[in-house]
Amino acid sequence: MASSIVSEIRNLDGEFRSCVQDFKEQLRELDQHIDAAAPPKRGDEYHRQVLEVFEHSQRFCRQYELQYAGDVNEVRRAQEYFRSEISPWFCKSWIANRAHSKPSGFAGDYEMLIKLYDEATPASGLGGYIDLCILDLPLARAVRGRLSAARQFLLGEIESRNCPTRILDIASGPCREYLDWPTLDHPLEVVALDNDKMALDYVGQNVVPGMPIGCQLRPVRYNALRTRSAEATIRNFGSFDIIYSVGLCDYLTDDHLVGLFSGWRATLNENGALYIAFKDTEQYDKTPYQWHLDWFFYQRTESDVKRLYERAGFDLGELRTTRDSTNIIINFLTRRAASTIVRYDSATESTEVRAPKLHSEIAVHLLKTDTFSEN
Repeated sequence: MASSIVSEIRNLDGEFRSCVQDFKEQLRELDQHIDAAAPPKRGDEYHRQVLEVFEHSQRFCRQYELQYAGDVNEVRRAQEYFRSEISPWFCKSWIANRAHSKPSGFAGDYEMLIKLYDEATPASGLGGYIDLCILDLPLARAVRGRLSAARQFLLGEIESRNCPTRILDIASGPCREYLDWPTLDHPLEVVALDNDKMALDYVGQNVVPGMPIGCQLRPVRYNALRTRSAEATIRNFGSFDIIYSVGLCDYLTDDHLVGLFSGWRATLNENGALYIAFKDTEQYDKTPYQWHLDWFFYQRTESDVKRLYERAGFDLGELRTTRDSTNIIINFLTRRAASTIVRYDSATESTEVRAPKLHSEIAVHLLKTDTFSEN
């Protein structure tokens, strides 16, 4: 792939190629001056310099994408060329290197999320400073706010119920929202579904032992896309008072989400709460993720998401939204009313709105193995 990209360099915009070469020279110079063994220091002169060239590179990449907005292939080719050219320096960044190499098969894996949550990097030298810049991006701050908002929602919802509660966490990742979980007045059972065995091992070793008496957290390996069948979910795990997912949906197609929304609602008990988080594309810049990190997710507005709920048969008048402190993350809350009628078709395991048939190779692959666990 890299050789084919390099062979096409001459076909890229000359001004863009010049900007890339300037960026490479700036990275090379910084790499020569920064002690490769020294841990990065937030706010020092090197941090300021790395941030300045990083932000400048985002501007010329963004401009190139705007210039060729109607040519998806051209933009993708330029992105691949850009990442190939900056790789000698960005591979020193723990975050960038993991996003590029995808050892778990996808960029937003549980180890990546832990680094974003903790604002930590094991990298030193230039790579450590690049990590600091990535950790300070608005969307990275929003991911940390999303975690806090999910925890606040769960505790508030549990308290308002004042009775034994069952929770389903879909594509759970590292379950950091349950760290330092308080003792509750009533029993709590959390079923955390994820297909990343390493993430589930982390939960079992680092989160489960800290849960207080009366609160059970059960990590289970399970394909998130299979939860579109309420019948299968209830057969395997029972029904739930709360179902939530705060990272998965940004990576799934509209058709997948319509089926999942319907299945999740039908898996709820009466007055059960469905809480789903989305990134609002109008509130952040995707450039550093798609150009520098090879980290792609669907770009949706609040209106786009509401149309998905409408397609899935939800009453938009009953849909409630909140935002995190960055205004980037939108949390959508709906409830299953007591009057909701659920129809099962045992032959197809469908619910109120039948899940779409999956035709693409990617969709078939997702049915066999989860490749998403951003939570």
